[in-house]
Amino acid sequence: MQIICVHSITDSKSTTSQPEAAYAETNQWPALLRGSVLSSAQSKHVQYISLADRRAQVVITINAFLIPIAISAYQNPQIRLGITLYVLAAAVSIVFAVMCLMPKRYQTAPGEKSNLLHFSGIWQYDEATYKALMRESLENRNTITELMVSDIYHLSNDVLRPKFRWMRLSFYAFLCGLLNALLFIALPLAL
Repeated sequence: MQIICVHSITDSKSTTSQPEAAYAETNQWPALLRGSVLSSAQSKHVQYISLADRRAQVVITINAFLIPIAISAYQNPQIRLGITLYVLAAAVSIVFAVMCLMPKRYQTAPGEKSNLLHFSGIWQYDEATYKALMRESLENRNTITELMVSDIYHLSNDVLRPKFRWMRLSFYAFLCGLLNALLFIALPLAL
């Protein structure tokens, strides 16, 4: 990452003293750097969403592969309980993984203005209204910064948090299924 320094030239007519100007210059991020940091954070959140989706797909694939194999050994009366418990845990794991893959939406409070940078905020307006609102937002750097920060917050709070909660539950169900398989299938066969 390259840091860009912006220096301003003050003239003798300026009402701001040299120390105040230097303080303001060092404590305000250049717009390009601020935009780069926000864009990077937003990109990282999107990568986390993709990671959670890939993990959920892997859990679904593994369980969908192992369930028929487990059911094929159901005829053995010694391990029926273990197979039943494993298949139930694997099915629960699949359900949790599918819940992780379900699309999540922003949750805006009643009366709160929707985020113009997120697709769920865009479809609420017709094209002309959306263009006018975006033009107004882009003219004010504080407004666009607020929109980006709000988007990052909602990606984390409304999308990532539920996805990872469902993934964690899916992993726990899968782990319980494996432990049941070891306890109720391997143990009776070993004795």
